[in-house]
Amino acid sequence: MAFKRKKIQGAQTVGAKLQAERKKKDLSIEDVEEATKVRAKYLTAIESGSWNEFPSRVYVYGFVKRYATYLQLDSKKVLDDFRSEFGAGRVNFISKKTSNALDRIIITPRFLIISFVVVLVALLLGYIVVSTEKISRPPEVEIIAPLEEVTKAQNIVIEGKTSNTAIIQINGQIVPVDDKGYFRQKTTLNDGVNIFDITAKSRMGKETTKQVRILKQNK
Repeated sequence: MAFKRKKIQGAQTVGAKLQAERKKKDLSIEDVEEATKVRAKYLTAIESGSWNEFPSRVYVYGFVKRYATYLQLDSKKVLDDFRSEFGAGRVNFISKKTSNALDRIIITPRFLIISFVVVLVALLLGYIVVSTEKISRPPEVEIIAPLEEVTKAQNIVIEGKTSNTAIIQINGQIVPVDDKGYFRQKTTLNDGVNIFDITAKSRMGKETTKQVRILKQNK
């Protein structure tokens, strides 16, 4: 419900007085917004008398007082004129908490810079946390070959994938790892059960070990 406005013949409205003083001081709405931190849409509403743009009467009093003080007017007199112009009738407003919270945010260059810095720091911290977690945890190892557990072949190829920063050892022997994390090592089998311990070690010393057992049968 909007304010009940009284018609005052020949009298200058509160909004008109503030607008006239602003123009007298050669100030734009944006200048006043920056100085008072009152959104331009509310300053315009005050000047035009669009009081139903405000969420409550308290907002009107606060914004009008702030506006008048900035223009170096007698804020008490301006508020008295406001009460006289609109009376003290009770006004009901629909609660819009989310909208009201957003309305109180003033987008200024300083606000944008601070927001950018906060987002940048958050992204940097997130990257550090993820990177630290990735480095500190044991590397994963996926064995791609051999797939069979029993063979008659004399030689086999042990092939797998891990982190491209991990160190791979097969039975204590270091095996090269390419930039995608793949490793491949040809080895000779002995008759019977052959056991291969494949260990991946991270830069932080964390290890993951998988064991491959191959039974070589006689031809």
